Amino acid sequence: MRLDIHTLIPRFAAQRLHDAKRLHNLIRSIERNGQLTPVIVVPNKQDDLRWVLIDGYRRLEALRQVGEDLIWVDSWDRGIDEALLLCLERGPERAWEAIEEAALLQELSTRHSLREIAQQIGRDVSWVSRRLNLFKALPEDLLESICQGKISLWAATRVLAPLARANSDHASTLLAGLEQQSLSTRELKQLYRHYQQSNRAQRERMIEDPSLFLKALQSKQEASDGKQLAEGPEGLWCRDLAVIGKILNRLLRQIPTLFTPPPESIEKERLVQLFVQIKGPFQRLESRIEEICTHDSQ
Repeated sequence: MRLDIHTLIPRFAAQRLHDAKRLHNLIRSIERNGQLTPVIVVPNKQDDLRWVLIDGYRRLEALRQVGEDLIWVDSWDRGIDEALLLCLERGPERAWEAIEEAALLQELSTRHSLREIAQQIGRDVSWVSRRLNLFKALPEDLLESICQGKISLWAATRVLAPLARANSDHASTLLAGLEQQSLSTRELKQLYRHYQQSNRAQRERMIEDPSLFLKALQSKQEASDGKQLAEGPEGLWCRDLAVIGKILNRLLRQIPTLFTPPPESIEKERLVQLFVQIKGPFQRLESRIEEICTHDSQ
C-alpha cells in the first residue's frame, strides 16, 4: 500500500550507513522510473496511524529529496524485533554492511540472548558474537562517523580504533581531520605505518597535519627515485654491496659468541650448513665477474 512519508518512524536510521554515491544513483533511478521496490514497515503499537520503518532507509531518503509525499510499503503483521530478525535471516533488499548488522544485533541483544538471536537468523552464536564485538570495539564518535559516511569501516577498525586505545587524543584529532579531508586507504595505511615507527614528536606533527606529512613523504620518495634513476644500476650495485659488507662484518663479530666454546654438534652442523648454502651464490657471483672481466680483456 502507499502511505504518507510523514507517517513512517525511522527508528533505526542511526544504525544505517549513509552512502552519498549510492543515494545519488537511487535518486536518479526514482526520477526516471519511480519507486520500484516497497520499503518494509510494521505497525506502531503506540499509534495506529504511524508505522516503524524496518528496511528501506535509503529509499525513504531518496523519495524525500525528490519531493515525494507518498511511499510504497510492504506492511508486515509482526512485532519490531520479529521483523528485524526476519530481515537479518533472509537479508534486506540491499546487502547490509557488517557494521549495520552489528548495530541491529546490538539493539536486539538488549532484549534477547545471543543464542536466541542466532537461532532466529540461522547463524551460529560465534558469528553473532563476532558481529557484536565489531560494534563494541568502536567508540561512539567513530560509529557515528561511519554511519554518516564520513569515514570507512576499514579506516575505523584498522586505524582509528587501535589508535584510540593507544592515544585517544590522537585518534580524535585524526578523525576530525579525516572528516574534513579524506585520505585514500593507501595513504591511511602509509600514515599509520609511519606513526607506529615514529617517536612522540614526529607523531604529533603527522597527526596534526596528515596531508602535509604525506606530501613530504612523497617528495622524499620522489627525490630518492630521482637519485636512483640518475645513479643507474651501478649505484644500486654499490649500495647492495655496501649492505652485504655490513652484514658480513656483523657475522664476523658474532663468530666468537657462536663458536666459543664449541656449540653442540647438531647446532654447529646447522650453523655451518647455512653458511655453506649462502657461500654458493658468492662463489657464483665471483666466477661470473671473473668470466666477464676476462672476456672483456681479450
